[in-house]
Amino acid sequence: MATATTTGPTGSRTLYTLNLDDTMAFPDNSNIPAHPPAPDERWLIITELISDPAPRPGGHGFMVKDKIGDRFPVIFSTPTAARDVRPYKVGRLICLANGSMTDFHQKLGYFVQDKSTAFMIPCTIATLRLLSVRLRAQSDAGEFGQCCSVCKTRSDLRRCRCRTRYCGTECQRRDWNNGHSKECRAIEALIVWNRTEWW
Repeated sequence: MATATTTGPTGSRTLYTLNLDDTMAFPDNSNIPAHPPAPDERWLIITELISDPAPRPGGHGFMVKDKIGDRFPVIFSTPTAARDVRPYKVGRLICLANGSMTDFHQKLGYFVQDKSTAFMIPCTIATLRLLSVRLRAQSDAGEFGQCCSVCKTRSDLRRCRCRTRYCGTECQRRDWNNGHSKECRAIEALIVWNRTEWW
């Protein structure tokens, strides 16, 4: 196992400190903890789907790649597996909470036995990284959680589910039409993760 990066300080409403390369909070296949988490520990394995869902031995699943490009299967073995995998499509992320690898059929991968431990974000790993860099730049400029995302004026209004701030309807509409509609759920996840104490 490679040496893991130590988790840094937790972010806040106005400070973005999240590091997606932190291998303790967001492990890749080289850094997956061997044991289930202790009560005060948590991690998230971020993977990108490279095949659509299909019946597989043990349930329904797909092939994914992690943030370093390792490829492996993720199999849902829930009672409603065929229905549970429907939202997952190629190019979207599946995030596995506190996952541990399983050896099955001469291949390492992940079994999802509780669908609440996996969730989808509609973007790629590359897009998630770009959004994280953008939020860090806003934080460094003193704008994160304090200024309108479009015109950069101070604003106390949170007009979006991802907590992005806008000074009013016009700026929100402009941002939504310029791509925020496709980024909103990913930004929401990044902001929640920024304020999570992983270890």
